[in-house]
Amino acid sequence: MPIDVRTVGALTLLFGLQPTKLLELTVHDIVDDEAATVLNLDGQRIPLPPKVARLVRVLRDRCQERWQLNQKASTTPWLFPGQEPARPLGATYLSLKLRQHGITPLAGRNSARLALAADLPASVLADFTATSISNATRWTGYARRDWFDCIATRKQN
Repeated sequence: MPIDVRTVGALTLLFGLQPTKLLELTVHDIVDDEAATVLNLDGQRIPLPPKVARLVRVLRDRCQERWQLNQKASTTPWLFPGQEPARPLGATYLSLKLRQHGITPLAGRNSARLALAADLPASVLADFTATSISNATRWTGYARRDWFDCIATRKQN
């Protein structure tokens, strides 16, 4: 399976992120801290599990090398570069590639969001998955998790 498909698939299935959101990432959005590899997504720093971090670093390094060769053609070092150096990979093409390798983005994203909704309050889920608060509230309702105790505890602290 190609490295870009494996990376997008892992991030979609693990974090419920939309492939179109992932296409906006650049090589600079992958940060190696002393402790972990972190994905910088809209200002949020998401620590990556070791196997996913390895995938993302390999992809980043390959794209960094490609960008070094095409710097005059593109000012943005995309993590998922398209055929044209100045643009990222197309969302439709990426979805097709995912499906060709047995990854259904919508079903995978929905499963991940349901799992996350069981562990996160709606406001955090909305920020994390870049969705609306009403959509995140629906997901937490599907997961049947009540976060009023969490809110009450935070107010006491």
